[in-house]
Amino acid sequence: MDPITPEPTEEDEVPEDFIYSPVVVSPSSETHLPVKGGYFTPTQFPVLLVVVTTLINGLVLTFQPLFQRLAAHPRLFDMMVPYGIYHWSRSLSVAVGVTLVYLAMNLLHRKKTSWFIAVFALAFSLTIHVIRALMEVRTAGDATSALAGFSIFTCLANIGLLFWYRKRFTVRSEPRNIHLGVAFLFVTFILAIAYGVVGFQLLATRDFGIQFQLQDAVVRTLREFTLMGNDDLVPHTRFALWFLESLRFAGGMAGAFAVFSLFRPIEYQLRTRPAERALMSKILDQHGQDALDNYKLLPDKSYIFSASKNCAAAYRTILDVAIHLGDPVGPADELPGFVRAYIALCHTNGWSVAFMQVSHHNVNLYKQVGLNVLKVGEDAIVDLDKFAKETKDKKDFRSRNRKLEKEGYKLEKIQPPISDELLTELQEISDEWLSLPGRRERTFSLGYFDRDQLRSDTVFVLKAPDNRKLAFVNQVRSYAPGEVSIDLMRHRNEVPNGSMDYLFVKLLVGLHSDGFKRFSLGLAALSGVGEKPDSSLEEKAVHQIYEHMNRFFSYKGLRRYKSKFDPFWEERFLVYEGGTPGLVRTALAILKVAEPD
Repeated sequence: MDPITPEPTEEDEVPEDFIYSPVVVSPSSETHLPVKGGYFTPTQFPVLLVVVTTLINGLVLTFQPLFQRLAAHPRLFDMMVPYGIYHWSRSLSVAVGVTLVYLAMNLLHRKKTSWFIAVFALAFSLTIHVIRALMEVRTAGDATSALAGFSIFTCLANIGLLFWYRKRFTVRSEPRNIHLGVAFLFVTFILAIAYGVVGFQLLATRDFGIQFQLQDAVVRTLREFTLMGNDDLVPHTRFALWFLESLRFAGGMAGAFAVFSLFRPIEYQLRTRPAERALMSKILDQHGQDALDNYKLLPDKSYIFSASKNCAAAYRTILDVAIHLGDPVGPADELPGFVRAYIALCHTNGWSVAFMQVSHHNVNLYKQVGLNVLKVGEDAIVDLDKFAKETKDKKDFRSRNRKLEKEGYKLEKIQPPISDELLTELQEISDEWLSLPGRRERTFSLGYFDRDQLRSDTVFVLKAPDNRKLAFVNQVRSYAPGEVSIDLMRHRNEVPNGSMDYLFVKLLVGLHSDGFKRFSLGLAALSGVGEKPDSSLEEKAVHQIYEHMNRFFSYKGLRRYKSKFDPFWEERFLVYEGGTPGLVRTALAILKVAEPD
């Protein structure tokens, strides 16, 4: 839920982070530790070594045929090895080379499937190198003989490294990142263009009767790949004919890999993701627990389901930390097994696990599986029966509400679908709110302004006496029985003192009239942390943050303001692994996960 920032008086001070309150974990002296998952850390060196050797092998296989022309040889060679077969081996070399370059990019992400394919491709390329070395007739000291020997050595070394570090390549493929697909497309096409340019530059004049300059080589390569062709090129030698065929072949392979890289994430976004979200929504309908579950349906979540399709996890990976929002959902008797399976899958993919803002219900389960548990705050839950009968008549509420009502302010409830005209006005309010210092859209555990989503929500609009719209909130579902909450709370830069109190009093009384029993005011970060005698050292350290950094984040003011609505408090916890270094890594990931891409 959004923070609100009216113009407060001393009596009516509303903390900036009224609903959204960042959980800040002190990085302490551990921040110098390398973040897990960085490509250039000591722990990643073996992976980088495998990637580099695979890339070198791919480049050698791709470009080696361009540097080797079939030299003069005895007639017996012609009889034993037909020219067509010899040149087909060159084309296969190019194909395997492009494949290895593509696989190197996947190996950088420790993909298990890519490891298997790379081993097979390298074994095949080793066979090509050995056969070619045995077939070709060269004099001692020939540079091409040295190149063949180098190729055989790098292949053997690459295969050895893949097997030696095989346990590091455990990540299961997730075709979900379209940005990565675009990067793969770019790299494969650059490789194909480089192949064509180098090939044209290395051609002899006798091949086409032309000596190709660099600019001409680039243009002719691009013409081949754009299907414009080079009709004026007439091959005069068998090598020239093979080069044109191999150029088209390399371009076709690059195109195939590019389409594959883009198709998988696009197919996931258009078909698989909607089906997964529908299944998650069904599971939440049956087993959801609180208002936080609503944000498990945001587009930034990935999902893992149990084999029975009764349990689900909603997470996002940042810095190789799989951050799960709240608790996994599912039947109580299936959750322990599912949580263990989920953690095992994360570890298989090389991720550490974290569960953000979990309730007290499953804390013992997380401890049983060896995870660390840290209290990070408390949720404020308003009893709407009590509020409607007692709290709303408190002196502060009563006097301010009467004043604003007398002046002509009112809160209007608008049922969906929301009109385009109203959505435009609400967006103006939202944009004005976002212009405030420190305000921006956040994701993961918060909603954001989305016209299509807002169109289907119930909206409450605060109106001035002249009917000018000053602020709005949108009602969202909580999966706890009888509970409701709101998401966006946006207002103009100038609103009268006490207006947000007025909005909330009218809102809560109206929701009570609609039959709701509870209202979630959201998290008060660091509230109640480290106050118990048996609190952990980490919780006591966080408590010191609460005491000494309040002037920066107004944690106490947030707790004090929410207390005005007489809520009861439910504890919220951060679950992580890896002790203090793991807490630092998780804290960095949490700071990043809420930022929009």
